Amino acid sequence: MNRRLFGLACTLILAASVSTIGCSGRSSSCPGADQRPRGLNTRDLVGTYKNSASRLTLRADGTFTTVGWPTDLDDADGDPWSRTGSGTWELTPAHDTDWPVSFSFHKISGYRDSDAEGGSYGNGLYIGGSRDNPHLYEFVGDPDSCDLATLKRHS
Repeated sequence: MNRRLFGLACTLILAASVSTIGCSGRSSSCPGADQRPRGLNTRDLVGTYKNSASRLTLRADGTFTTVGWPTDLDDADGDPWSRTGSGTWELTPAHDTDWPVSFSFHKISGYRDSDAEGGSYGNGLYIGGSRDNPHLYEFVGDPDSCDLATLKRHS
């Protein structure tokens, strides 16, 4: 009797684990939502990433600039696709539960200026591809819809 109960408990735990992975964005069956490349380091990410509407430049000194990202700021003024931003970035540890690439915006046009207001605005992106050819992405809306905004490296 105890074996059957133990087996049932293990099955339920496994089922609960698998069902929650889909909403985390960490492990996804969505095309383009790759896992973080093994052995990835900060130097592998330095460069300029683009898609049809946005550009993001990651520098080796830990700073970044962006045009057209982030787009989901409800209280921001102006066109989100011409919005500029700057701040600092970091590659989080592989086992961390935070964003794989974490951003602290110090300035976002039409939204915030930390010189005047203090603090920063945090955001992040997931990493896919390979160490030689990484791409950055985020889910747009519900992760289960598989709608991704992907930035590919151009330099």
